[in-house]
Amino acid sequence: MRKIAAHYVFPISAPPIRNGIVTLSDDGEILGLGEMNEEAAGVEFYNGALVPGFVNAHCHLELSYMRGKISEHTGLKDFLLGVVNARRDFTNADIAKAISLADAQLYAAGTVAVGDISNTDVSFELKAKSSIFYHTFIEVLDLWRGNIEEVLARASTVITEAEKKSISNSLTAHAPYSTSANMLRALAQKSKCMSVHNQECADENLFFEQGGGMLYDLYSAFATLPSATGRTSIHHMLENLPEVENLLLVHNTHTSADDYDYAVACNKKISWVLCPRSNLYIENALPPLRMLRSKGARIALGTDSLSSNYSLNMLDELKCTTKYFPDVALDEMLRWATLGGAEALGKEDTLGSFELGKHSGVVLLENLNLDKLELTPKTTSRLLTKK
Repeated sequence: MRKIAAHYVFPISAPPIRNGIVTLSDDGEILGLGEMNEEAAGVEFYNGALVPGFVNAHCHLELSYMRGKISEHTGLKDFLLGVVNARRDFTNADIAKAISLADAQLYAAGTVAVGDISNTDVSFELKAKSSIFYHTFIEVLDLWRGNIEEVLARASTVITEAEKKSISNSLTAHAPYSTSANMLRALAQKSKCMSVHNQECADENLFFEQGGGMLYDLYSAFATLPSATGRTSIHHMLENLPEVENLLLVHNTHTSADDYDYAVACNKKISWVLCPRSNLYIENALPPLRMLRSKGARIALGTDSLSSNYSLNMLDELKCTTKYFPDVALDEMLRWATLGGAEALGKEDTLGSFELGKHSGVVLLENLNLDKLELTPKTTSRLLTKK
């Protein structure tokens, strides 16, 4: 048994506890939660706050070798081209080494679960032995070429490798602009949990509204694209995914209030996954957080990849959110980085909050402003419990 206490404990599912204590079994199960009494025997007391392990709802671990390889503020089109072109400069050994380092850094800083996008099986060996729980979204895109069976056959080989290593997985579309209606409908028959890049840039909406924009021009060189519909990209996606039970919509930087209302009417189990530092890196934009909060959206946070970020540390996403949205209270933000992600991945029964019976992990936040319960530039995070 282990008793861990701090100036504050953030249960997430309940208000913060001053001078709180979390009691754990030897295997990390939460046995008790409350205020610390006068007896301190056997209690580990830390200067700071205790929070559940972070859940990174959107990452591309297999792109960890690309840290700093693409310049900031390129815009999405040139960023995507940069990712494709950079791959040829790295060996599989380079990629595997970068993946291993990223996984270790994620865990040390307090991440216990990740919703990870994979196009290949290059990360699977690491995931099979990692202390982090990974749900792998195996991503497919047909680029409007009509080669659906061929694309699904390639994805099937990746699924087979994931199953061999007992890696939690599901198929997902990449984005509305890269996935035809026929492909979306085919995926909806095969996957009940998907993570889709949504409205990351203005051109994604132009693609469908006007049949134009940079992405439309890029694809038109090699594919037959749909005619303009006058509707935003989220309509194309959701009208072709009616069977999907759990949907993570990622980025959402150009999602309007009308788009949100339409999405919720289509699917009540949507998690709106925000990656603010990646959005700033690629498009120098931020998601419509105030609108999403006003609508009562189920929000989660992700880091995206090291091709569009300088770290995979969830605390850095929280600091960025604090900088640009200082009116958001710390306990609300922490929910997005913990229970919000757990709900998105269907792991809320075991992760995301300090509740009896869960194995959420315990993270220490140090160098907080304890008077105001605010993050500071010097705040750090580290995992106190190990798998």
